[in-house]
This record gives sequence, C-alpha cells and structure tokens, in this order.
Amino acid sequence: MVAKQAIKLGSRHAGKLVTVVIEDTHFRILHGEEEIAVRPRKDLTPITRLYVRGVNS
Repeated sequence: MVAKQAIKLGSRHAGKLVTVVIEDTHFRILHGEEEIAVRPRKDLTPITRLYVRGVNS
C-alpha cells in the first residue's frame, strides 16, 4: 500500500525489495534499475507524511 492505495504487482514479485517513486500523477515501482510497474494515483493531494512498514526476514 502506498498513500492509502493498494498496488498489486503479481506473485512473481513477491518478497522483492522495491522502490516506489511518488510523482505528481502516478507511482513508479522499481526493482533495482528495472521498472516493474507504473500505476496512476487515485488521490492527487500532496503526500505530506510517509510511513514505511516491512517484513523482517
């Protein structure tokens, strides 16, 4: 979930550490240098707070 928006990437990307680039109108999801997905933002209000939660391995 990013900014209260669920982003589905598929099972082949499960367990990967990804980087989410927040842009004005969409989210860009990267794994290393590879772009996995681009998803449009449903809420275009500015993101002022960012909480990160992950799974400890």
